[in-house]
Amino acid sequence: MWSWGRKPPKDGFPKGFRVQQIGVTRALAVSDLPGTEIAKYFREYPAVAKALVEESSDKRYTPSTFITESADGSFRVGWFTKDVRYECAREFENLADAATDYLLFSLGKSRWTPTT
Repeated sequence: MWSWGRKPPKDGFPKGFRVQQIGVTRALAVSDLPGTEIAKYFREYPAVAKALVEESSDKRYTPSTFITESADGSFRVGWFTKDVRYECAREFENLADAATDYLLFSLGKSRWTPTT
């Protein structure tokens, strides 16, 4: 009935979201930059973005953020729950934009929307 003390979920974040650990130190080093600068960094250093994909695929706990590559080369970023549900998923055409969203989303900062 009373809801003070509870924050509504941020736009694009699932209910019960928790900040995730990021072990890719080169990605963490740029995580406080504006999204446009992070995406630019991942375009210049795709190996760092690929390391985030690898780290995501190695997660062995839920709920957690995820980034996956599809057979067509596009990427999906979102929230995976123990009920084998994919929530708040977004599709991206390239690795740099997907990695930017994954990094910002995992750290609870925001969701990335690429500029066209």
